[in-house]
Amino acid sequence: MKTLIKNGIGFNPPNYEVRPINILINDGIISQVSEKEIPITPDMVVYDVAGNLVVPGFMDCHTHLSQSFGRGIYDDLHLTQWLLTMIGNFNLTEEEAYLATQLGCIEAIKSGTTTVAEMTTAGPYVEACVQAIADSGLRGDVCMALGDFQEGDGPKPEKNASQMLDDMHDLYTRWHGKYENRITVRVSPVGLPACTEELIRGSRDLANELGVGIHLHNCEGDIETANAYERFNMSEVEAYEKFGLLGPDCQLVHNIWLTDHDKELIAEYDCSVVTCPSTNTKITDGMPPMPDLHRLGVNIAIGCDGESSSGTYDMLQEARLVTLLGKVSSMDAAMFTAEETFEMMTKNGLKAIGFDSKVGEIKPGYKADLTIIKYPAPHLIDETRLLSNLIYSATGGDVLSVMVDGKPLYWNGEMTQIDEEAVMAKILDVMRKGKHLLP
Repeated sequence: MKTLIKNGIGFNPPNYEVRPINILINDGIISQVSEKEIPITPDMVVYDVAGNLVVPGFMDCHTHLSQSFGRGIYDDLHLTQWLLTMIGNFNLTEEEAYLATQLGCIEAIKSGTTTVAEMTTAGPYVEACVQAIADSGLRGDVCMALGDFQEGDGPKPEKNASQMLDDMHDLYTRWHGKYENRITVRVSPVGLPACTEELIRGSRDLANELGVGIHLHNCEGDIETANAYERFNMSEVEAYEKFGLLGPDCQLVHNIWLTDHDKELIAEYDCSVVTCPSTNTKITDGMPPMPDLHRLGVNIAIGCDGESSSGTYDMLQEARLVTLLGKVSSMDAAMFTAEETFEMMTKNGLKAIGFDSKVGEIKPGYKADLTIIKYPAPHLIDETRLLSNLIYSATGGDVLSVMVDGKPLYWNGEMTQIDEEAVMAKILDVMRKGKHLLP
């Protein structure tokens, strides 16, 4: 199948000048990108985007989509209290897990996201979450939160390391490469505060066996980070090095309470980091030291985390906060330019997630995962300053259309894979009855 996107404008790296853009897609893969008009043939499906801005689809590199039902009911809590309150109350049924994830998918798509890296936290209903992502049309790199150690005053784990790793292997067997390879699987020890050394070492062995990467939380809370010193007499990052976990396929999320040595180890092992600034600020995790990691050459991607902690799946809002926090925390106004921040939400995600599929750029040979932004608008005006306007002024509300594999998921303001009106009515009814979700 051939698809033509015509009459758009796009950014031309590395200087990101705005140029006309026409894109020819063959079976979901970009085959031609041209400033000049591409001739139309009878076998093409043609989309005239009428001067709107076409960019690579945004890559949300850390999500807990099922937590969308928790937005607005766990406010004003510090990380440790938030975690205990949510774990003690947020118990979804299988239907609720599917619908909550579907709700997150709708918001992500309508905000321009084409890829999510989902660490599902839906207890026994991991399958429902993954199915919701698959049904939405999103590209999903999925995993399940593996933990075999009692974290603080939290519940005791029901399974040991071996059983958890067996579950992870089963998830890989059932889902990896499914839905035309839109769904891939990573190994995901949830984080050292909830994991034994056996589980961390086993996660590395399993990832090596399956040929996939690792996705985990790292140094998110001060109390939790101090716990690593109590248990192992070293930092979380030092423990991960000792246990053989670190490497270029390792995606470390949050990374707040880092020592200088931790930062150097992350750079030395070429790990990617994922920053989630809305969560870090809202539940007072702390200030993520992304400028220090950036100076060390570490690959930085962006995640929206779970909505019960971040309040949003809008990657444009998250990107704006990344650059603003980077500037003020370093007191360097040149930290995280619009160009660098745009790359964090697009091509940096490819390295962080480690897809075999090429995504995050508009180039021949890459997947046709595209986001179309309405242009012009009062806050998106003048091509000479458009990228800056996009990063500092735009929100997901400016997104007009979204494609994955060259197929529209959202077109001219309408969802195409999901009956949004019917789904939202059902979700609202479930949420209104969900007294068991409240603290």
